[in-house]
Amino acid sequence: MRNIKQIITIIVLGFAIVLNSCSDFMDIVPSTSYTEQMVFTDAALTQAFVNDLYNNIHPGAQEHSLDGLTDDAYFTHNYGQKDVVEAASISQTNLQWYDNNNNPFRWVNRYRGIRYANIIINNIDNVPEKVGFNLNRMKGEAYYMRAHMYHELIRGFGGVPIVTEDFSLDQVEEMKKPRNTMRECLEFIVSDLEKAEEYLPETVGSGEWGRVTKFVATGLKARILLHVASPLYADRTVNTLAVNQFDGDRMATYRAARDAAIKVIEDGPFELIDCRGGINTERAEKFKAIMTDIQNSEQMFVRNYHTSIGAANNMGLWHGPNGYHNWAGTTPTQDLVMAFEFEDGTMPEGMTKPGEFQKGNPYNGREPRFYATVATDGNTWGRPRPADAATLDPTPLGTLQAGKYEVTDGDVQIEYRDGVVRRSMWGVDTRQGPIEDWNGSWTGYYEKKLIDTSVDAQYFRQTVPHVYMRLAEMYLIAAEASIELNELEEAAKWLDILRGRIELKDTRSTLAARGKQFSQADMRDFLRQQRRAEFAYEQHRYFDVRRWMIAPEAGNKPLTGIIVEGILKPGQTSYKPYIHNEEKYDYYYYVNDLSSRENRKWLDKMYFAPIHQDEIRRNPNLVQNPGMD
Repeated sequence: MRNIKQIITIIVLGFAIVLNSCSDFMDIVPSTSYTEQMVFTDAALTQAFVNDLYNNIHPGAQEHSLDGLTDDAYFTHNYGQKDVVEAASISQTNLQWYDNNNNPFRWVNRYRGIRYANIIINNIDNVPEKVGFNLNRMKGEAYYMRAHMYHELIRGFGGVPIVTEDFSLDQVEEMKKPRNTMRECLEFIVSDLEKAEEYLPETVGSGEWGRVTKFVATGLKARILLHVASPLYADRTVNTLAVNQFDGDRMATYRAARDAAIKVIEDGPFELIDCRGGINTERAEKFKAIMTDIQNSEQMFVRNYHTSIGAANNMGLWHGPNGYHNWAGTTPTQDLVMAFEFEDGTMPEGMTKPGEFQKGNPYNGREPRFYATVATDGNTWGRPRPADAATLDPTPLGTLQAGKYEVTDGDVQIEYRDGVVRRSMWGVDTRQGPIEDWNGSWTGYYEKKLIDTSVDAQYFRQTVPHVYMRLAEMYLIAAEASIELNELEEAAKWLDILRGRIELKDTRSTLAARGKQFSQADMRDFLRQQRRAEFAYEQHRYFDVRRWMIAPEAGNKPLTGIIVEGILKPGQTSYKPYIHNEEKYDYYYYVNDLSSRENRKWLDKMYFAPIHQDEIRRNPNLVQNPGMD
């Protein structure tokens, strides 16, 4: 134990809300701050310190997240992330979003949490037993949290220093640790997770939902093993820094990842949500509920939110339409929209390049995950408009107006793509609309997967949890690892189960419908498309495009959205308020070039994030990632 006085402020009330707990186990509210020595003389105070450790992993629900740094999405307000996707200026002195609390692998935040985990791990064996408190479980939680934070760091930076000591302020030289290799980091994380498995319970009750369990640790082990086995860490052409290279047995690592994922699937208490039954949009609502339910059988590890106190989940406000006085936030791109298949298994063709257009709704007949994720012009949002917009959209649950429309009594003259000027109006959810136009979507789409659209997000928080991990990930880990092991029938088994729960065709039939073969190469591409569709807006894509080394393709795509024009059919009239009507209107959809907003460009230095120059000044043993000097 250190000699210096370490003051630890324990904020348990807020954490109890995060866990949505009503059990006595969490009702420990110290009235003041305690020294480190005091904390580890009483199991109740130690429990409170462990509880607060959960607040040191990234909270998840954020306005501008990792998705805006990928080909899936665009951050409407363009600060912080623009320099990252344009790449050239990012360096150790210009971190932009990388030095923001929205970043799940922000160096200073994760190492602060690791320090707290180290304090617990290094002292918990000295805590006296106390009735009602499980010290072994606390130890398991600390091991898991340390592993979780290291897994975030290495996915962002590559190899990082492994620190297990809780240094005192006078141990300056001892703190100057070099970066460990990827193999060393992986072995350390796996070791921590196996210790967590030993100490954690297999399940938790509803009063403790949000606490980690044995199978959450196994799931994280599957994730990080798959990640490090991936092509980026075996590459020696682009990945030139030794500490970022994995020199272990990749096939053995893939096999270990698959084994861990299958263990969760077969032995864990989780179940896939059955989304079958009804038309595609009805199945979409069931799929969306996987993310928006406060608790369900597919969720493995979540962060819960309260409506009034504690950390806020304002995703409806951050990402919702401006016609509801929301901010648009991180909006889907045209490229993401075209990544969702049709129900017959085929993929959309065209409509990816600026200037391409289609007459008639291009979204009909898509698979359920599309409708669960992306809100398009003419979609029902889910609640009535606010008072100042009710006369503009009188539909009972709000119909998105993300285009421009010819109306007989229109009060503006607008030129359309066919060169004709028509009496028209702008939709209420556009950047030319009458309500907070500066918050309108540039891409013409809105995200809805993470939003409870029944909540009046202008004024109220939502209780939707942030899902860190769900069972579907284990199925796709098992499938991906099997593909890399060239065990394609095994891969198809896991893919078919996951696709079957939303009534999509089996893998072989889908590949045939796309003119593809049941081969390792085509299965690999299929798996990658499935991950993109399944996990859109769940912050996987940023890491996936890097570990697969497809980032040059994904990162060099021009940013595109959609422009919607509604033109009255011959002989038809329509008066305000405008209501979407495919009997009266011909709708045209034009791919819109948004390069003036973000001129996206990929540079290979962006495979690994820059370490802040202040960290390198403090610790000259740190080696900066290539190109980030």
